[in-house]
Amino acid sequence: MKKANILATAALATLLAACSNDSDVLNTPDYADTPIGLNVNVGPMATRAGYDNDNLTGSSFGLYLTTEGTNDDSRYNCTNLEVIYNNGWTFKYGEQLLWKSNDAKVTYNAYMPRTHVYNEDSYTFTVQTDQRNENNVKASDLLWTGGRQDATAGKALDINFKHALSKLNVTLTKGSELEDGVTFTSVKLSNCATKIVVNLLEGTIVKTTNSGQTITLYATTENKQYECILVPQTFAQSLKVEITDNNGKIYTFTSNKDLTFASGEEYTLNLTVGRDKVTTGTISADPWGSEQQGGDLVTE
Repeated sequence: MKKANILATAALATLLAACSNDSDVLNTPDYADTPIGLNVNVGPMATRAGYDNDNLTGSSFGLYLTTEGTNDDSRYNCTNLEVIYNNGWTFKYGEQLLWKSNDAKVTYNAYMPRTHVYNEDSYTFTVQTDQRNENNVKASDLLWTGGRQDATAGKALDINFKHALSKLNVTLTKGSELEDGVTFTSVKLSNCATKIVVNLLEGTIVKTTNSGQTITLYATTENKQYECILVPQTFAQSLKVEITDNNGKIYTFTSNKDLTFASGEEYTLNLTVGRDKVTTGTISADPWGSEQQGGDLVTE
């Protein structure tokens, strides 16, 4: 009798497991030809200008999406499709992208700000030389997802933008020998490359061009803190900062070191401004949006 009870219990457990599996199959939604949703974010910004999650909605981005085995069918694929914010992220002209099936293999990538792109593998982006206002800093801030991502049917695409370029923060301190009435009115960075060629599909940098340019920085705090966005590049003992005061006097700092600015990195340059003589110092680097620890590059 005991043996019979054990066999009956085992049979019942097997039946229940089978029913549970059948239920799972029946309860799994069929995502075929249902719309694809979007979640859009950008990595943090430690300072005010440029893109952050509060001002992303004022710009559009370009989306590339490929569904394997669909022969470029526009229901399941797109090339540089413009996405805007209108009470939620949506396609500008009312298009819909659909899931082909629950097991469709889908990859995607995106960039911002969106523009007409003729060669995705060699897209040229230019930072502004005049970055004295927030709009020009933002226009210089290229965002991308860093290459193709895998998608899962039924889940919104996570568009997690990263900053593709570099940021420089400059903090000014007045030397003790300067008069109280002296204030700083502008900061410029010379010998800069301002164009970059990127592969938008792979999220890689091809080259930088247009060297020898001067960028005027944005004042996050007047007379103290300034910032700009740079294309990734190396200054071969050529980084030059010019600071102008309210009397028209120009204070100059030139680094005697090779300094490399990398994609997605944020750098802090601390300058003590007195006489024009340059002494020793360092520059600090952190991932874009991290708290800056700071080193000192000092003029006196």
